[in-house]
Parts: sequence; C-alpha cells; structure tokens
Amino acid sequence: MPDGTNPIREYRGILGQVTTPLVFFALALLVIEGIIGITVVKSKLDATQQFYMILVMAFLFLAVVGLVAWITVKYPLNLMDKVDENLNRNEEMRNLLESDMFRDAVIDIVAGYIDQRPQLEEEENGSE
Repeated sequence: MPDGTNPIREYRGILGQVTTPLVFFALALLVIEGIIGITVVKSKLDATQQFYMILVMAFLFLAVVGLVAWITVKYPLNLMDKVDENLNRNEEMRNLLESDMFRDAVIDIVAGYIDQRPQLEEEENGSE
C-alpha cells in the first residue's frame, strides 16, 4: 500500500470501538443504510423504485430506533457498560472516605496549614 496503512489494523480499530449494544446498533444501521444508499445511487433504478428504496431506508431507520428504544425500556441495565465495576468503585471510594486513615490524613493536612498560617501572615505583614 502506498500510504503505509494496514487495513486489517484499521478494521480492528473500528471494531474495537464497538463496546456496547447501542454502539453495535449504530454501526449496524450505518452499514445497512450505506449498502442500500449505494444500491440506490449506483443501480439503474427508475424514479419510482428509487423512491421505494428510500422509503425502505427510512422504515429501517425507524425500526432500529424503535428497537433500541424498546430494549432501553425493557432491559435498561444491558445498555449500561460496566455497571458492576462502577458500583464496586463507588463502594471502595465510600469506604475510603469513611475510614479513619482518610480522616487522620485530612486532619494532618489541615493542622499543617493552620500551623503555617501565622508564619504566612507575619511574612505578609512584614513585607508591607
């Protein structure tokens, strides 16, 4: 290839982006609409047949949007990516914030700041 790109690597990159069912629906719709659109443009269909193909494209688009809406209402957790992982992270964060170690670290930081404050005020007053 003259430009030095590897098409297999590009396809893997595109397919690597398909991580959720919603992205899969969007990619599938894009491919199907593209194929039908190319067929309409490149074929020697008359105006009536082209109009019906465009209606098919519109119906297909609405069908996929309706299907995604139905899946979203019926099975909302299936469209969410890594729900359990996020819940575990939230629980770990809550445990850290409620721990004695975190409380002691915050107290040490605040005490250090309070101890330095009179020195900073003296430096500010001395420079005026």
